[in-house]
Amino acid sequence: MTALLLLPFTLHAQDTTQTYPWRLSYFPYLTASPNDGVMAMGRVLFFRQSRWDDRVSLHSGVAIEGGYSTKDSWLARVRGDFPRIADGWRLQVIGEAARFAEYNAANAFGQRATRQVVSAELTRAIGPSVYVALRGSMAHLSVPYDSNLLASYSSPPSDVTENAARGRLALVYDGRDREYDTHRGVLVQFGVFVGSRNSQTGGYGLASGWLSLDERTRLTARVGVQSAGAHSSDETRRTMPAWEDEFVLGGGSESNRGLSIAQYRGRDNALASAEVRRDLKVFPGGAVAVLAFVDATRSYCSDCFQGFPGPVDHSGDWKVSPGAGV
Repeated sequence: MTALLLLPFTLHAQDTTQTYPWRLSYFPYLTASPNDGVMAMGRVLFFRQSRWDDRVSLHSGVAIEGGYSTKDSWLARVRGDFPRIADGWRLQVIGEAARFAEYNAANAFGQRATRQVVSAELTRAIGPSVYVALRGSMAHLSVPYDSNLLASYSSPPSDVTENAARGRLALVYDGRDREYDTHRGVLVQFGVFVGSRNSQTGGYGLASGWLSLDERTRLTARVGVQSAGAHSSDETRRTMPAWEDEFVLGGGSESNRGLSIAQYRGRDNALASAEVRRDLKVFPGGAVAVLAFVDATRSYCSDCFQGFPGPVDHSGDWKVSPGAGV
């Protein structure tokens, strides 16, 4: 009888909280890459969670993280994500400094490098699932010259030092069911970018899709292209300025898992990937899953000096990398 009396109240219970308080989370984790080895990381997150029925997992969040690797690389990053900063507005701010054990730069392939970057992105909703996003960034790159690569030059160039400012305007359609642990939908974006030099002007397009075959099996796919100016900076050719998710082109876990980070990229870049994932065991906070994937990337630079060493793939061939994992 008691259970029957309580049932109507249970069915009509709902979360009436409008704003959750700020909380603190901190934990260690490991990352690994062919370029920088195994890196021990620590992360501190100040956050306010979203309502249970929201499309985003956090109302606001500021993450501070850093780490050191087995190859004498290090990383320090501060990132603020505010997807609910105001009605119809989003804000993301990132500051990062890093030292890389192996940085694939145009004339210093495989060299140690340091990089600092700051960026801010403001997004405005202009219709159902449609957004306009404006991003600005400034990066400083320092790569020591490798005399072994260009020993035949009578006057070898000095160390690579690059300051690259870039702005990007994008139109975004977000048809995902939710932004975290997405099960179905598409995310499509087109953008143009300009830099501190005219040759850094270019554009990109990127489309991603998710499809649940059943409650434990998911298929995802992504295709994208980017084209930059003839004498664009290494920073411009290296990264895809995607919406709140700028990532490295030409190799690595973000573009082609069969290549080292940014192993190949040029003026024009293309990528395609597909992955099927099957959850074996789901538990609060995660799952044990098996996956199979195929990644493909293509880079081309028609006006690059053919005898110049570096990460440009002058053939323009697709690099295809199938794989599997747990």
